[in-house]
Amino acid sequence: MTKVLLIVLLMASAQVAFSQSNKVKTIDIKTEISCDHCAQCESCNQNIFMKVKANTKGVRSIKVDSKKNIVTVKYNSEKTNLEEIEKAITIAGYKANEREPSTEAYEKLDGCCKNK
Repeated sequence: MTKVLLIVLLMASAQVAFSQSNKVKTIDIKTEISCDHCAQCESCNQNIFMKVKANTKGVRSIKVDSKKNIVTVKYNSEKTNLEEIEKAITIAGYKANEREPSTEAYEKLDGCCKNK
């Protein structure tokens, strides 16, 4: 009896783990980070990270590659989507794929982070 219960429990937990993995997606978003010293200060990375985490639910991880101008986001597709993540990046003041940031958000960036 105990073995049967254990097998059922293991099968149920495997099913839950498998179904959750189907919901998790990873996307690369093109951006434009102009800061030439971002690797040292990481202000652009932190700004994008904080805005995406604060403005989207279901984001699991965010990696900003300022040299390649790519933001890689792992997220739960049942809680958010590409458009919401792009919107959060533009709220931070940066371009996200074809979406432009608002003038107000862009003006809040440090001077070194703006396009020259």
